[in-house]
Amino acid sequence: MDLCLEQLRQVVGGEVNFGSLPPREGELVPIQRIVTDSRRVEAGDLFLALSGPNHDGANFATEAFSRGAAGVMVGDRSIEPWAGSFTLNVPDTMLALWQLAAWHRNRFSGQVVGITGSVGKTTTREMVGAALMAAGRVAKSPENFNNHIGVPLSLLGAHAGDDYVVIELGANARGELDGLTRLAAPDVGVVTCVADAHLGTFGGWDKVLEAKRELLTALGPDNCAVVCGDDARLRRAAQACRAEAVTFGRDAGCDIVAEEITTDCGRLQFRVDQTHYKLPVWGRHHLGPALAAIAVCRVFGLDDQLVAQSLANFESAPMRCEVIQAGLVTVINDAYNASPTAMRAALELLCEVETSGRRIVVCGDMLELGEYSVDLHSTLGREIVTKSGGDLLIACGQYARHVAQGALEAGMPSEHVTAYDDPQHAAAHLCQLVRPADVLLVKGSRSLAMERVVAALLETPLAAPEMAA
Repeated sequence: MDLCLEQLRQVVGGEVNFGSLPPREGELVPIQRIVTDSRRVEAGDLFLALSGPNHDGANFATEAFSRGAAGVMVGDRSIEPWAGSFTLNVPDTMLALWQLAAWHRNRFSGQVVGITGSVGKTTTREMVGAALMAAGRVAKSPENFNNHIGVPLSLLGAHAGDDYVVIELGANARGELDGLTRLAAPDVGVVTCVADAHLGTFGGWDKVLEAKRELLTALGPDNCAVVCGDDARLRRAAQACRAEAVTFGRDAGCDIVAEEITTDCGRLQFRVDQTHYKLPVWGRHHLGPALAAIAVCRVFGLDDQLVAQSLANFESAPMRCEVIQAGLVTVINDAYNASPTAMRAALELLCEVETSGRRIVVCGDMLELGEYSVDLHSTLGREIVTKSGGDLLIACGQYARHVAQGALEAGMPSEHVTAYDDPQHAAAHLCQLVRPADVLLVKGSRSLAMERVVAALLETPLAAPEMAA
């Protein structure tokens, strides 16, 4: 990024310490990147030491300097800079991070897209980014950088030569999305859906809707709101905000309408107006993110055929409906996260995958559902039988027995249902019972790290003659 120490001080203030041997360039020493994880520091970076209830980033200043940091920004700690480096003491490093991000956003001349929603944020971010590449350089939020730390870092990752920046915006409490939206100042704001993720955190469906509306409310008259028009609540919310509203979905009343929708063996096909789209993805639930990407591109005036060509080369993010072959077994690795809506979509995909073997569901908890947790996990158990045609269930986590009970109530034989406290035991059991031609769905909330189940399976030799017995 185009930043030096002198500019940094103008933005955030603070006191500089050069130590016994200052940088050769003095206050004109260039800063390559802003980094908050000392393990990711590279030569010329500024390590911004954030602190929390259980950690103090300043404790990692030595590691940052050893990796070549140009400087370290800290709070009230006194840290001696290494030779040729500097330290900058500021009253509040988190505030400084936001000040830097706001300053960098204000001087960025490209278009910014902000994306939120109960589910599908990351896939939509990736599809919007892929589609916009048809028209220029695109920067995107990396990994899961969608909170009060990740969003400012994502903005700081944009370069002067980028034409578009696609920012994912998440929230776990009311008011968070408003602040993140005002920081990112998106030209186009996208709301993928309002669903049952984080029900417990927000306190109910109405509160989830209110939280997502914060993005729409923060948009101005020169901006555009892109929302799923199949949800009447979102459509009304978008029409009530100051920005121009563009809707997408299957409903004929939407501005961007998908027709002739088909899914087959890892390919989603549909038509919007006169343009046909073919995406190399598993599952009909990818339709919403694809339509959102098309809508954003139309707002920016991109040619539909160019967008179709870009989406034809789309690559899904890891652990999100990632279909892999483990010997003679097919694994749907959807382990990144889970909510009732996302589970339902994954179960529908499991049902779509043709097989002569069994359909096995290995599921972890769906967290942050609060008072709805027991009922929604019981419902999941029933839907594993009714929606996916599941033959075997291995549930794990604190709500595993509720999932198991739901499956039993829906008619799954008791010998086909097991429940464990943790994914490790679930993985061990799975590796013993899996057979060639089986199709496995692995999914759960992030904290359970269900990818460990997939890793254990991939390390297990699946010899067809032995496993077929």
